[in-house]
Amino acid sequence: MNRIATRAALRLAVLGFALGILATPTWAIGTRATTAITNTARVDFKDVNGNSLFANSNTVSTTVSQVGGALVDPDNTKTVAPGTTWYYPHTVTNTGNFDDSANITAVSGHAWAITIYKDVNGNGTYEAGTDTVLTDSAGDPDAIPDSGLLGNDGTMKILVAVTVPAGTADGTVDVVTVVGTSVFDPTKTDNALDTTTVTAPNMAVVKSVAPVGAQPPGTTLTYTVVVTNNGTGAANTVVMTDPIPTNTTYQAGTITYNAAARTDAADVDNADYNVTNAGKITVNVGALAAAGGTATITFQVKIN
Repeated sequence: MNRIATRAALRLAVLGFALGILATPTWAIGTRATTAITNTARVDFKDVNGNSLFANSNTVSTTVSQVGGALVDPDNTKTVAPGTTWYYPHTVTNTGNFDDSANITAVSGHAWAITIYKDVNGNGTYEAGTDTVLTDSAGDPDAIPDSGLLGNDGTMKILVAVTVPAGTADGTVDVVTVVGTSVFDPTKTDNALDTTTVTAPNMAVVKSVAPVGAQPPGTTLTYTVVVTNNGTGAANTVVMTDPIPTNTTYQAGTITYNAAARTDAADVDNADYNVTNAGKITVNVGALAAAGGTATITFQVKIN
């Protein structure tokens, strides 16, 4: 049964439930393997005296053979910050007609670290100390983690842990392909897709000076630094530092933050000069919201 057919079967099962049909949806492909299909023909007839008689044929028997099958559901999507591990839940089903195991693999398109866990209590949430790393219980030479033996229509719950590397760029999209393969018949496979979109800060720092152009000694220069978070994730603990240029002298008490005056000392405000960092303006911006959070800092120097 291919993935389209199984999806269609599920939709029909759901429709049947909605109509009040008391039936349990199943995925298995037909009659369970090893079942004997037997049949005997009978002929009824009468003799010349009108007596009713019958004759039976020999009994013929057919044994149902095994068919493999695997299903992995559902597809998942999530928006995740860099440095985060997210656990995607899946159900693995034996859609064959006899006991079978499903080998399970998961590969990240960006080669991110992936770990597959058995969701022991099936609640779809990773629980340290309870959920265990999936192993090869089938003893295959390839040592691929598997579901363990499942009866036809048997299921197990897994969690696919995807770790987003720290520093991953905002907007990066990764797709992990989770594949279930019948151990009995490796040609029978199914997959689910876990799509992770990275939400991260993306900082832009723009500096300008006034007046512009060549200036003589004694000119006071006003520097403006605009810090903007253009990413889809918040930026935290943002700190701006700016060294006073050579051949200039910082003009005391000229720091502003979002148009509000700041002192040069390390006090209750978020800015200082020559305290946190020698010879530099330091401003503790703090958090900048995603998609346009901004801060504007100004200060003045005089050309020597």
